[in-house]
Amino acid sequence: MSFKAPTTSALARRTIRAAFEDIERTVTPADSREFPLTTLQHVRKAALDIENQLAAKQSLRNMRRLVPLFTGLEHYAKVVDVLCNGTPYLAWIWAPMTLILRVSSEYVEAFDQIINGYSKIAESLARFEVLGDTFRSNLDFQNTIAVFYADILQFHKNAYKFVTRSGWKLMFLTSWGRFQRRFSNILEDMKRHGELIDKEANAYNIAEAHQMRQDIRAWRQESLEQVERLELEQAAKQYKSIMSWLKADETDQLAIFDSISAEGTKFPGTCSWILRNPKIKSWLEKKSDHSTLWLQGIPGSGKSVICSQIISFMKAARMFVIHHFCLHSYASSTMYEQILRSLLLQLLRKDGEIVAHVYEDCVLGKKPPAVSGLERLLKTLLPNVSHEPRRAEYIWFIIDGLDECEVQKQASVVNFMNQLTSKTSSIGGIICKTLISSRSSLIVAKRLRRTQIVSLTEENYYLDTAIKQYASQRLHSMNDRLYQLDIQRKDTEEIELEIAKKADGMFLYARLVLDYLATNIFLNGEEIKMSIKKLPDQLSDFYRKILTQVLVQLDSRSIARIRCVFGWIAFAKRPLKRIELLSALTFSSGDPNVSHLAPQYILDICGVLLEESRDTRLSFIHVSVKDFLQLPSSNMKITENQALVEHGKAAITCLLSGLDVFVISPTESNKYTRVLKGLHGFHVYATEYWTEYLLSCACTAGNLDDESGLWVSAGVLAAKLDKTFKSASEESKSNEKTPLDDRLELLSPYPVLKRQVQMACKARSLDRLESELYCEDETSAKYSTHVLDGISAILLSYQEVVRFLLHQDNLPGVTAAELANFKKQFQTSAYTCRLSSCPHATVGFESAELLQEHEASHTRRISCTFPECKYPPFVSVYALKSHVKKWHCQNPAPKSIRKMGHLQLKTLERHTEKNALAEEGISEAQRTMEMDLDLNQAFYGKDGQDMTMNDQKTASNYSQKALQQHPLQDYLFPPGVDSTENYPDLAQSSLFAANLNYGQSYANEYDGR
Repeated sequence: MSFKAPTTSALARRTIRAAFEDIERTVTPADSREFPLTTLQHVRKAALDIENQLAAKQSLRNMRRLVPLFTGLEHYAKVVDVLCNGTPYLAWIWAPMTLILRVSSEYVEAFDQIINGYSKIAESLARFEVLGDTFRSNLDFQNTIAVFYADILQFHKNAYKFVTRSGWKLMFLTSWGRFQRRFSNILEDMKRHGELIDKEANAYNIAEAHQMRQDIRAWRQESLEQVERLELEQAAKQYKSIMSWLKADETDQLAIFDSISAEGTKFPGTCSWILRNPKIKSWLEKKSDHSTLWLQGIPGSGKSVICSQIISFMKAARMFVIHHFCLHSYASSTMYEQILRSLLLQLLRKDGEIVAHVYEDCVLGKKPPAVSGLERLLKTLLPNVSHEPRRAEYIWFIIDGLDECEVQKQASVVNFMNQLTSKTSSIGGIICKTLISSRSSLIVAKRLRRTQIVSLTEENYYLDTAIKQYASQRLHSMNDRLYQLDIQRKDTEEIELEIAKKADGMFLYARLVLDYLATNIFLNGEEIKMSIKKLPDQLSDFYRKILTQVLVQLDSRSIARIRCVFGWIAFAKRPLKRIELLSALTFSSGDPNVSHLAPQYILDICGVLLEESRDTRLSFIHVSVKDFLQLPSSNMKITENQALVEHGKAAITCLLSGLDVFVISPTESNKYTRVLKGLHGFHVYATEYWTEYLLSCACTAGNLDDESGLWVSAGVLAAKLDKTFKSASEESKSNEKTPLDDRLELLSPYPVLKRQVQMACKARSLDRLESELYCEDETSAKYSTHVLDGISAILLSYQEVVRFLLHQDNLPGVTAAELANFKKQFQTSAYTCRLSSCPHATVGFESAELLQEHEASHTRRISCTFPECKYPPFVSVYALKSHVKKWHCQNPAPKSIRKMGHLQLKTLERHTEKNALAEEGISEAQRTMEMDLDLNQAFYGKDGQDMTMNDQKTASNYSQKALQQHPLQDYLFPPGVDSTENYPDLAQSSLFAANLNYGQSYANEYDGR
């Protein structure tokens, strides 16, 4: 059923628009930038902050004068909202106040006058609490409230002009009288319109009743919307808890899919042929046959892009597809347990009911997210996803790049997907269909013997056509060059055909050919054609030719730097952004005192073999580049062990530099300049992985050989940390326990280094994170005993600088473009997770609030998922369930009572009214004390529970004394009724009532605590 929007007055809307445009012209864009997002609560908070600042200056003013205004604006906003719907007008009723109060607070006399003015406005707004809902749809009433809007904005405009005028403090005494007259006129106007509203209210009969049917319809619609909202909110909370239980993060998968799908979108139509393939068409149909498909092809044939385009097509057709991409540069994407978690999370997003099930069964059930458990959970959930009775529902799975996983993991994935397709096909309701994309593999072939195969090597015609189309689009971008060579359309078609023939079904090869044409000089079309024919046939030979062209004119030092770039791209713990890689190259020299960032043209030289995603992360154009560089026949061989040492040395050098710049010898200008240049862009990565590099190198080296200088640099860092942060080192010595990592024993020859590595590992552990999170709460801050370790202290100082720069609109000596580029590069570096191994430990968040919410998801405590519940997380499932039973169960089971005689029952009925009044106070007192118990359990666990129980014993003593003076039992129970026998619960609760009445002083003290 559709509902007609309330009728609005055209005159009222014109009045409001004119007032808005008038003040918008007055307030500068810089000042009004945040106005559309400002809420009344923001203004309240700003007023409180100003009050605190004035108190610190011993200039406290009575800000309570603004409370009636905030209340009036809240009610008025509900009335005028109907006229502001779909516009930015509403927020301007209160948004300018924040700026006006903040500026005027610098001059107390002006501040007092403006506060008085705002408080007087409140007097005219009080009536809207009573009249607003009744007359908001009346056109005459709307015209009147529009005048109130114009008057309020007029006051804001005049106050803004007054406090932003040059020299306003100096001229306050002479200027305020003039402004006061304007303000008095505004108040008079509001007063007259207020009287008009009162007269209109009397004329229309404020007590007019609405028909019951209308009330029921409105209630029904509102209640349905509320139920839906609450369900969505609860499902979202439970989903977050499940993600925490799984220790899962979808950031990598989102980045991979975004990068791959962008390639297909950039060259539209090159993959559309796959949707016409008979086997693909059959697999996409809602039929139970052909449930598994193997998309097979050579490296670089475009399998991943094809998969991304199939997924996009399916999503556009509203088909439920679950997908996972395996990519060598993202180590987590090739782990079997992460693949299972990825599939599970996507399945949960489909249905809130299974979210609730997994939450109850797994999260509250404390089941470990082991591989076998995840496999079993997926098998259990899939048959229960269908909501259509007696109607099959289809789910498609797409796994791409399976060949990039280890052989054993490949077998596990294929076996599990076979189980899903065979199991669900035999169960009514759900049919699973799977597409696996990979190179030809014996492991996969053995397990997919009866599976249909789409072999791209057998689709030569379609691939050649697609490659020609791809070449045509690439050549079109080179039109200026081709025009200068007098190449006609016929010649271009011949070049496209030659490229497709040379590529032989390999998009990657065609890309390299076109890159070669774009970077070399030709004098005519024939040279282009001949050059294409002379190019090597094998991909590895082509890579060798490209590298030869890059290296031929470079000296040995330059070649070493190119090798360093390739080493970082190939073996970094995660793909690095451009600024991170340049910083890593800078510190790879081992010199912590460098003052210039490595130039960007280093990456441009390697550009043919590298590609940059939209978030500036760098990777090889294909995994085959990494494979080639590790071949013995490569003309630039790289090894993982050598790269491991180089990366560890760069990380330690970066930390040494950070220690000097941010802690030992900090100067404001030096810190800001170096960070702004990007010199320390590698710092967050170095903080996260320096211990892993050292421990891995210790395992590999065995005897800790130090030809590279790695261990000398590490020793220098450890010594400086030990000296600079003595208290942290002393605490570590006194609290040495079992090492967090068995490999730490390999560092025994370096005791100081071993201690610093152990401290760093402990500082980024889950135990420490949980401890710090709860100590950050005000109620438990006094229990914090942690001393910040050196590495964490350096990171904190670095991120403070980053946050400062991110909040600047301009800086001396820095162009707007440079500052904007810095913010783009470092917006996720200021707030990073403190838990090691979390993906967000190096790629963080844009605000402290988002970080806090994320870190809370790591804790092993359990949050209540009921909507709008603000209780802190609970230490146990039992505590959570007790809380839910007390505060969220609508119909708790009543307690049984003993039977009593007829006479006693009659007697008790005469005291019902008295008992009801007493019970109301008793219940409130009991609920309050139970809430305190819950809160203490949530914050402190069993210690908190014991503390609360002790406090309740003390309260009981107060109660006993009170009962001796005023026996409450005589009031509650009539003569002849044994309260302790027949009503033990009620008799006990009388202690709470007595405590409420006679122990108020203690209760106040208890509540404050």
